[in-house]
Amino acid sequence: MEELAKKLLKELKRNLEKIRVQAIGSAKIQKSRTMKQEAKKQGETAIESANKALSSSSQTLEGAVKGQFGKKVTEAFEKQQQTLDKLSS
Repeated sequence: MEELAKKLLKELKRNLEKIRVQAIGSAKIQKSRTMKQEAKKQGETAIESANKALSSSSQTLEGAVKGQFGKKVTEAFEKQQQTLDKLSS
């Protein structure tokens, strides 16, 4: 009888440990998802901010810089704008 009780107690402890590990795993998965969503949101915000700054700089420089250099600068900004657009898609 005592051996049976010890065996049942040992099995109960093992099952409790399994449940504890599963609970910790579930919590870590949820935390990972939350962090991933937050990182995605921050990335989108950074891209949007860079896009606005690039657009503003491009317009300012386009009006201030003339000639061949102005064209090259404008083209460079346009390429960067396209790259940012691809990242945000």
